[in-house]
Amino acid sequence: MFKQTEYKILYKRLLFTCLILFIYILGSNISLVAENGVQKHDNSFYKVAVSNMGGDIHTLNIFSLGLGPWLTALIFFSLLAYRNMDKASRQTRKEKHYKEKLLTLVLSVIQGYFVIHEYVLKEKIHSENIFILLLVIVTGTMLLVWLADQNVRYGVAGPMPIVLMSIVKSLFQQKLGALHTSTIIISFIVVAIVIALFILLVMELIEYHINYRDIMNIENDEIKKYLAWKVNPAGSISIMMSVSVFILLNNIINLILSRFVNQGEVPIQLLTFNNGTGITLYMFLQIILGYLLSRFILNTKNKSKDFLRSGNYFVGIQPGEATERFLNKKARKICWIGSIIVACIIAVPLYSTLFVPQLAQQIYFAIQLIVLVYIGINIAETIKTYLYFDKYKRFLNKYW
Repeated sequence: MFKQTEYKILYKRLLFTCLILFIYILGSNISLVAENGVQKHDNSFYKVAVSNMGGDIHTLNIFSLGLGPWLTALIFFSLLAYRNMDKASRQTRKEKHYKEKLLTLVLSVIQGYFVIHEYVLKEKIHSENIFILLLVIVTGTMLLVWLADQNVRYGVAGPMPIVLMSIVKSLFQQKLGALHTSTIIISFIVVAIVIALFILLVMELIEYHINYRDIMNIENDEIKKYLAWKVNPAGSISIMMSVSVFILLNNIINLILSRFVNQGEVPIQLLTFNNGTGITLYMFLQIILGYLLSRFILNTKNKSKDFLRSGNYFVGIQPGEATERFLNKKARKICWIGSIIVACIIAVPLYSTLFVPQLAQQIYFAIQLIVLVYIGINIAETIKTYLYFDKYKRFLNKYW
């Protein structure tokens, strides 16, 4: 069937991604603790945030932590690589994976201990079994990371389908109560969601073009050559990474307070979306991480070297360091604008929960819907890329 089909590479990758999602669904339904042994926290923030990274704490299962530790490790090493891209480019794939997985393991232990400490009733489980439970959760997290890594190689869109499935599952698990507010407020919220989705769609479709001169076609002015940059190069991955870092900070701070300050149970209210301080800190993280990740993806230093080797140039700009400064100036403007717009789109509904607390659950639902659509757009772009590749595969194979 594959040999007779035009888009056989895409179909193979889609089938592999479906296999990964089947394993994820199966593992996320294997409970580690009975339902009566889990504390019922009325903390919509934490449940929503974890589900946006592929996790699930409605019930404690093998994949409860999701991809949060891995995403945190990725952003850490991305920032290190941004400081010295030449050194990072000389590292082998094996070296990068080894460091990422080692840091992921450490972060999994921290977050796993926090989840067990906060969500498992101590009288329902023996103290020595807590370490066995931690071992199972950490192992499940590392397995999920391996599955996401395999999907990067053989599937479609890397970790995004796992996160997409997690958000869909979370949307169905939420129990939205009856709305006791005016029709005007509800209409305003619906309009705001539609506007937010429209802006995200526009940001994914439009590109910023920087015209340059191609030395091989310098006499033909009709052929326009340009660099094409998206307004938000980081895409939806910046949202997942910012949530992951925010949750890690939440876990560490509350564990420290619980162990050394109050010596007891500490509700996770310090860094949450239930107060203005937590929302502001998250917005700050989203802007900074979105900007740095976008700069890392654009990689203006390597782009300037490519121009120097090929002989292409920008009108009025000298090759070499002058080209790099020119591209850095353009990249700073694009990346700051994109990261700030994405942060504002998320900030408006989050701050709205402070003024209309009775609609918090519905607003969280809307935020997840926005993230779901954003991830769906990125997955659609990836599929479109494979469609183009399959279409011109016979032509490209001649030069490979």
